[in-house]
Amino acid sequence: MAKMIPSVLSPEIKSAAEKHIFEWFRDDPRTTDWIVLHSLGISNHNRVMHGETDFFVLVPYMGLFALEVKGGRVRRDGGVWSFTNRYGQVGTKTRGPFDQAWDGVFSIINDIKGKLDPAHKYLKNIFFGVGVMFPDVEYTTVGCDEEQWQVFDCNDGNNVYDYIRRLFEGACNKWESLHGHQVSYDRLPSPDDIQYIASLLRGDFDKAVAISVQIKYAEEELVRLTNEQYRCIDQLDDNKRCLIEGGAGTGKTLLAIEEAKKAVAQGLKVALFCYNKNLGDWFEKYFEDVPQSLRPAFVGTFHSFMVRTAKDAGIWLHFPNTDEEAERFYAEELPASAITALLQHREVIFDKIIVDEAQDLVTNKYLDVFDRCVSGGLARGRWTFLGDFSQQAIYSTTISGDEMKDMIEDRTSFIRFRLTINCRNTKTICDEISLVTDFKAPSDVWSKVDGMPVQYLTYKDRAEEKAKLLEVIQALIDSHISPKKISILSPVKRENSIVSEIEEFDIRDYRTYGNNKFSFSTIKGFKGLENTAIILVDIDTISDKQLMYVALSRARTALYVIESEDARKEYVNIQMRRLTNGHKA
Repeated sequence: MAKMIPSVLSPEIKSAAEKHIFEWFRDDPRTTDWIVLHSLGISNHNRVMHGETDFFVLVPYMGLFALEVKGGRVRRDGGVWSFTNRYGQVGTKTRGPFDQAWDGVFSIINDIKGKLDPAHKYLKNIFFGVGVMFPDVEYTTVGCDEEQWQVFDCNDGNNVYDYIRRLFEGACNKWESLHGHQVSYDRLPSPDDIQYIASLLRGDFDKAVAISVQIKYAEEELVRLTNEQYRCIDQLDDNKRCLIEGGAGTGKTLLAIEEAKKAVAQGLKVALFCYNKNLGDWFEKYFEDVPQSLRPAFVGTFHSFMVRTAKDAGIWLHFPNTDEEAERFYAEELPASAITALLQHREVIFDKIIVDEAQDLVTNKYLDVFDRCVSGGLARGRWTFLGDFSQQAIYSTTISGDEMKDMIEDRTSFIRFRLTINCRNTKTICDEISLVTDFKAPSDVWSKVDGMPVQYLTYKDRAEEKAKLLEVIQALIDSHISPKKISILSPVKRENSIVSEIEEFDIRDYRTYGNNKFSFSTIKGFKGLENTAIILVDIDTISDKQLMYVALSRARTALYVIESEDARKEYVNIQMRRLTNGHKA
């Protein structure tokens, strides 16, 4: 995978063709040791006050290659070039892209020659070439401006590696035909040579876009509702019972809220249930700001509903003191008490129930409670279940997601809708989720939004872990990221976490709609929630795929993983297996 300078695309780049080519160079495992400069400005241009080369590719033992990119429709008529973009806008130029590429590369080479120190004077004869990329069209008509080997078109797919090799071999053959001998080996740059040249051209500017800018851009692009979510809402209008499946970030919680408000507006008595206490608190706080006419009759965790129902009926509950007691209480005693209480009700409890995080609430006992609290029962009543039955059922170890769905189907018929587009996480975070957890994206557009790379920091002991955490927090503060947008998550409780040793910053336990402080939560406690920047700490292993899936997917735009050396070894092994199997790492 090539080193991209800068490492992310500027928000100002609107060309879809340039974005794709950037990703192809970045993600191809065969481009390791390459350096690719994108949008390289040329202040000492031979023809204009200031020029620019779309991509300048530095390849060890091949040379330097200036590439122009022309996306959309391309036409050459009477020597005049015209280019039509995806919006139908047409631009014309008398000088073609091949002339542009040659002007650019000669200007860059002259600039390099003027900056060489005495130890690198041999690079004045470095080998170079040019090419033009037309990724959206088939380009077969070659004129006097170019040769076919210089052209990249739609027939090349995303194979930038073979294209650069073709440029190199074509340029070598051209040199030999002109000079009568082969290109000498000393004209081909070493890996150290291209590092040096890159530092001359952009050494002072080899910096990622500011974290705050990257976050702002990504969050603007992450739309709250995609067309897919709107289609799902339309389905809910026409069907009484619906099971909605979707991975993390596909908008399930937002759909649950919208569906609840819509049902209340229709005059229905509605309950909105979830599993996670923090998410339940978030629901409650959210609806405090919603007009009374759109508020459900009940909002919160299903367990709190069962407790309240039992207490209202005068049923005494023996709350657990141990983990063993808790498991039996919540799995058997509480739902039994809730059913007893519901049997005393003669009036309709709810006209419709909406269950978020359904994968954590599907047991036969809980389904019995759902059956009793909705008019018409599960068989004939109105309900919507939303969940991720493949990855996020972290509280069930005895039953699979498919078995859960079978349990619901045994009770009634319903329609299914699957969400496939992630509208929470950036593409870089989604790719990381796939790599670490083996999650198979449900579509080619699981995420549409580019973002900053996921940052891994490795520690060898607790003191170093603390130092790494302080480093990340300080970097975010220096980038003017509000503390309320930063959450620190751990697989262990606070008293066992490195967070317990942090005195330099005020880190509060996560509370919904809390004050402007950094927040801490266990990974399980943060399930169903999200924040702009997530810092994962105490990561001693990444072997628990379901837990890591939840952890990684909580971050909208910025993700930092502070991991032990053992966890780093596990991660490297995953990468090696992917490369061995021919997958993108």
